[in-house]
Amino acid sequence: MVYPVEVALETDADRIADVHMAAFGSNALLRAQFPTPDVRTQLRDSIATKAAADIRDPHIAVLVVRDRDQIVSFAKWSLPVSTSETYMEAAWVWPEGTKFEVL
Repeated sequence: MVYPVEVALETDADRIADVHMAAFGSNALLRAQFPTPDVRTQLRDSIATKAAADIRDPHIAVLVVRDRDQIVSFAKWSLPVSTSETYMEAAWVWPEGTKFEVL
């Protein structure tokens, strides 16, 4: 079976966040950084917000893999920026309750 790799759309941001949390949500370090279910729900929302910002950013490439129209994987990377350009990537917004001492 062939799984197409496609450029992500802004409407894919929520599913990207779901895939991220499915992959890392049970990770001990993530649970130490984001210790309660409420904080992890807020983290998922933060991931979706950041994914949407990254998709809109021409200096970031976000790709998705779909299986029967559902995103099953994604990749993101920062593209090179010329030293003559002024560029600032959108900042993460961490949920209240994040354990920054663990980050």
